[in-house]
Formats: sequence, C-alpha cells, structure tokens
Amino acid sequence: MSLQLIDNASQWHKMWSVRLALAGAVLNAAAVGWTLFQGAVNPLVFASVNMGLGIAVAIARVVQQTELQDGPHDH
Repeated sequence: MSLQLIDNASQWHKMWSVRLALAGAVLNAAAVGWTLFQGAVNPLVFASVNMGLGIAVAIARVVQQTELQDGPHDH
C-alpha cells in the first residue's frame, strides 16, 4: 500500500478542511496549557468550539471548493 496524494495537494493551504483541522490542532495544543486558561474560558465553550471545528472539518472535506478547481494541477 502506497500513499498517494490528491491531484491538487499542492493547494493544501486553500482547502477549508485543512484550515479547520489546523485551527482544531491549535485549539488542542492550547488545551495542554489549560491551567493558564482555566479562569478565562468556560470549559463548555472550549469543548463546544473544539467539537464544532471537528464537524466543520468533516463538512468542508466533502464540499466542493471552486477556487481549487481553477488551479494549474487540475485535469
């Protein structure tokens, strides 16, 4: 089994699923330092935003993104 990239992988920075996944990763990284945010951010709000980002990644992954179709790598 070999890893094969999608045709427009070079446009990863334009993909909303990638952008949202990165935002979720940043949010999860912030959870490591949760003690710093404990008094400033309600845990329910933090978890809700994190869950919303996860759902948004799944939705963005299946939504057609027209700005990616104009790229030079599409066939």
